[in-house]
Amino acid sequence: MRQKKAPIDYQLEYMEHLFFCIKHKKTESYVIHRIWDKLDDMRIRFVVQQKVELPNGRYALADLYLPQIGIFVEINEPFHAFQKKEDDYRNENIIKLTQNDQFIISCGNPNKDGEWLSLNEIHQQIDQCVAFIKERINQIQDLKPWDMSKWLSVEYHKQKGVFKAEDNDQLRTIDDICAVFNTKPKYHGYLRVGTASVPNKEKLEIWYPNIHNRSGWSNHLSEDQDTFEEFNEKDEIKRKKHVDTCIEDNKLRITFFRHKDELGMEFYKFIGIFALDIEESKKQNKCIWRRKSREYKL
Repeated sequence: MRQKKAPIDYQLEYMEHLFFCIKHKKTESYVIHRIWDKLDDMRIRFVVQQKVELPNGRYALADLYLPQIGIFVEINEPFHAFQKKEDDYRNENIIKLTQNDQFIISCGNPNKDGEWLSLNEIHQQIDQCVAFIKERINQIQDLKPWDMSKWLSVEYHKQKGVFKAEDNDQLRTIDDICAVFNTKPKYHGYLRVGTASVPNKEKLEIWYPNIHNRSGWSNHLSEDQDTFEEFNEKDEIKRKKHVDTCIEDNKLRITFFRHKDELGMEFYKFIGIFALDIEESKKQNKCIWRRKSREYKL
């Protein structure tokens, strides 16, 4: 009997991944750690290395972004004194393009280029930054807490009663997906099958594809997420047999696409209901799935 591994709390895992991603940026890592600890508010989501496209076509990576309250935090080391023009252009455009506020923590001595401030002086700026963040939080009456641990739970989705692509609905595991539908993953021996049945609905099945599976199977998702191509790259016989089986079954697929976020954490994201394009599947000898709906009511 397979034992179900209890997942780590999402927010704990998220913060572990976040700090791991910036471990090579020692100063940024230290400052962001201290902001997180001093703020001590799990409602607020931290995002590091947030990409912002600048008017010159280049991208700026913001050190810390708090999306719920519209604040960017920049952490400047002493070498930034030698690129002040570039930093000013970058910071001005981040504020202008995002309509967010920015707080700059300068670790360099403003009176002597290249020289570090003392730790106490840096701590004073961090305290000011935390006070600025807390003030903003208190000003927002309808703050939506960062509660992904709840939003990723089976109970939340059962209570919600509907999956919507526009809501960015996600779950962490295939077992969780199946639990929402009161079913279980199917297995052939120790190998898990790529779909699961929906109780009392013969023409529906749950599908949880990723881009590359083992044993030669591939799934290609179009950029607009409206079309999936499913096929075996190595075995023409298996490929043809699978197309024939899917045509014969002609089921709709409730689809959860496996993907990674900016921190490398894996999720299964609901992207819609897909139907087989039979004629195109015959023509290309691969299963062509077209999105028919962006939501599914339980």
